[in-house]
Amino acid sequence: MKMTIGKKLFAGFFAVLFLLGITVGVSYYQINTVDKNYTDLINDKANKLIMIKSLDIQIKKEQSSLRGYLLLGDETSLNNFKKAHESYLNTSKSLSDVITHKKAKKFLSELNQIEDEYYQFSKKVFQLKEQNKTDEYTTLISTEGRKIMENFDKKIEEFTDYQQKLLDKGNNDTTAEVKFIIQLMLILGFIAMLSGIFIAIYMGRIISKPVKIVAQSAKKIASGDLTVENIEVKNRDEIGDLANSFNQMAKSLREMIKKVEKNAEQVAASAEELTASAEQTSKAVEHVAESTQEVAAGMDKQVQNVEETSQTINEMSVGIQQIANNAQIVSSSAMDASEKASEGGRLLKTAVRQMHTINQTVDGLSKVVGELGERSKEINQIIAVITDIASQTNLLALNAAIEAARAGEHGRGFAVVAEEVRKLAEQSAQSAKQIYQLISTIQEETNLTVQSMDAAKGEVLSGIEVVNTAGNSFAQIERSINNVTVQIQEVSSAVQQMAASSEQIVQSMKMITQISESSSAQTMAVSSATEEQLASMEEITSAANSLTKMAEALQSLIEKFKI
Repeated sequence: MKMTIGKKLFAGFFAVLFLLGITVGVSYYQINTVDKNYTDLINDKANKLIMIKSLDIQIKKEQSSLRGYLLLGDETSLNNFKKAHESYLNTSKSLSDVITHKKAKKFLSELNQIEDEYYQFSKKVFQLKEQNKTDEYTTLISTEGRKIMENFDKKIEEFTDYQQKLLDKGNNDTTAEVKFIIQLMLILGFIAMLSGIFIAIYMGRIISKPVKIVAQSAKKIASGDLTVENIEVKNRDEIGDLANSFNQMAKSLREMIKKVEKNAEQVAASAEELTASAEQTSKAVEHVAESTQEVAAGMDKQVQNVEETSQTINEMSVGIQQIANNAQIVSSSAMDASEKASEGGRLLKTAVRQMHTINQTVDGLSKVVGELGERSKEINQIIAVITDIASQTNLLALNAAIEAARAGEHGRGFAVVAEEVRKLAEQSAQSAKQIYQLISTIQEETNLTVQSMDAAKGEVLSGIEVVNTAGNSFAQIERSINNVTVQIQEVSSAVQQMAASSEQIVQSMKMITQISESSSAQTMAVSSATEEQLASMEEITSAANSLTKMAEALQSLIEKFKI
């Protein structure tokens, strides 16, 4: 199958585009996977951790409302207790719907049992409060109530640690996936870059090397050196066709010049013979009066010489016409070579447009990665808000602890609640800090990805410059071939003029033959026709001199060529 330059260029650029497409596709798929995993991590495990913290907060609200009711005996505290209990149950149900791990379900079940135990304990305390048995419910709160809350705090801490480990594992998995994506993109990008360089070097060699050989041979022929050897090109494309056509053109030129040189020598020899014959005839005419027999013999010899000369000139005319035909063929071959060079230039322009398309694709991918960076910045803003809320919650917990300290024994319950709220705020701030560090790492890797895209874009621009250089080489080849065509057309024009002149000489020789035959038939009347014969001899001498000059001019033109 013949591989044209267009097919070779298409195959090379298709290979680069295919590798880039694989890189873009794999990167897009992996980035989407990381984004989905990270979203699931935030929406699933982080939300579960928040719901676990909410369970702790709700039971602390139950404890706080219970103590508030015991201290104040108001309905508001009792209603707050009921609301906290209902909120705990709702949160527990929501958490139960989303958790899947058996161990997590076990933790939740144990927490629900402890909360239910505390709820039953609280109902007993409420009854003692209604019966004004202060000592009994105070003892229950400090013994049984404290034990229940300690069990709950221990279990909620274990549940929180377990869920935090799942969150940390998800963060580690996401970080590992990001590192894998970066390594994969670097490897694929490096492979695509090496492949592009290899293809560019290979395509440049298989195109520029034979073109340079043809250009060097064309320069030698343009300077008149026809001794160039045949160009051996293994390409089975337009360049191979160009080299074969060039070899045929050089061969035709060598054969044409050899024939022209040979015919020019024959013309010169015939012209000299014609001049000598004319001089001899003139002398014979001058002495015609002395000897009619000598005139007759001279005229017979003249007729014979003229016939030989006429035959020689006829052969020369045929040779010159053949030279003209060969020159026309060479001119047509040069025009074909020029058209093929133009076609190669157009194909290179198509390659430039494809390289621009690759450049636009790389720009699009860079924008997608930039948008991922913007998403990370938005997450940082959300984390900042969470951190601020945690700080404010910590301050509120500190104020509550101060107020509880001022209240003395009656504020001990508020102090416990404030301490738990403060711990929760510190944990929230620490978690937000960890998430911020993870997002910062993702942003740094995203910036590295953008830099890699910029490097790939630079390689594409370098490829465009290489193809433009090849296009300039094709244009130079086309100009050289056009110059050769002009010179061949000039040679063809000169040969046509020689053919016309040789035809005139043939006609003159025919006229000389007729005159000589007439002179031979009228030997007895030579004296009366002496003046006419002398005039004819002068014309013959003039034509012979013109033929000699044209032969010398033709030989001078041929000497410019080396065969």
